[in-house]
Amino acid sequence: MIAIPVISERCAAIDVGKRGLAVAVALGPADKEAEIKTRASGTTVPALLDLKAWLVEQGCTTVALESTGSYWIPVKNILEDASQITLVCARKHHPKKGDKTDFRDAIDMVIHHRHGLLTGSYLPERGIVELRDLTRRRKKLLGNLRAEKNRIQKVLETANVKMGNVVSDVFGVSGQEILQALLEDQPLTAEQLADKAKKRLRDKIPQLTEALEAHQMNHHHRWLIDQSVEHAKFLDRQIEELEKKIDQHLPPYRRQHELLMTIPGIKEAAAANILAEIGADMNQFPDGDHLSSWAGICPGNNQSAGKRKGSRIKKANQFLLAALVEASWADSAEKGFGASAKVSSLVTGQGGEENQCGHQPQPAQSDLVGAET
Repeated sequence: MIAIPVISERCAAIDVGKRGLAVAVALGPADKEAEIKTRASGTTVPALLDLKAWLVEQGCTTVALESTGSYWIPVKNILEDASQITLVCARKHHPKKGDKTDFRDAIDMVIHHRHGLLTGSYLPERGIVELRDLTRRRKKLLGNLRAEKNRIQKVLETANVKMGNVVSDVFGVSGQEILQALLEDQPLTAEQLADKAKKRLRDKIPQLTEALEAHQMNHHHRWLIDQSVEHAKFLDRQIEELEKKIDQHLPPYRRQHELLMTIPGIKEAAAANILAEIGADMNQFPDGDHLSSWAGICPGNNQSAGKRKGSRIKKANQFLLAALVEASWADSAEKGFGASAKVSSLVTGQGGEENQCGHQPQPAQSDLVGAET
């Protein structure tokens, strides 16, 4: 029988819920079977302080904490100055069906923790956590803003305003002037509305006139669009305030932020998003492959009996994945450089180490960040 060595003689594990915690403590020397103690706890600050005092009394120096939603964060805030926290992904240590209770989960987790069999999740420092909150909120607000613009275009379609067939950006300078005239119910003909077009769009005045001819815009449509416009203005103001707040949090990580922007396709916003997700210290990732796996940009392994089967990418950090995908699309838009040349070579079957302009391929993002941090 193979004996798994004991890593911690006094440790604890907590199964986290919204209103209550199931706590298990394993005590005893490494050469003997551990004594297991359990305790229920609330999640209010006084209850967590009592729990902290009890864990200190038991001599626990390390605590395995289940990462349930955001409910684990208040527990970590109270316990982190007295114990080393190991954040455990619940999906990786899920008990078999029919054998699950909160205290069984906690006991099973503390036994694994005692023998060092739990894999801890990445816990960024407080500055990175705050930056992450801001960049994630910015992404959500930008999504809300896009949703409002889509609602406006939907109402325009229902009002037989086919401006989107001609104008690539309905919310550009020309589009906004035409939209404003429609909302103000100005007594203008389709030709007069189309004449508000600017610059290159003036070449399409005949098509624009046809798209605006005999539109069915009425008071109901105007009221709906006014609602969306007001919300969009509010979102714009909030996004501007967020941008300023993000800039205030970047100075401690300015060097890493600027280094990320040397990668093709990554500008200020994308660099801030990536920095907020992976942090400034790359020591938590053994190598670039581990970072890629953590970001969810590489497929998992699905091999059995010598055969490889299809495998999808795993559910990982969706915010980091989105930032990297957007950056890759931006890089592919630069003709002759970076991903654009690579994609072109794959499509035409003319691969090579150099791209069409003779430039060497860019180093991986994780290599660049790891080399400087």
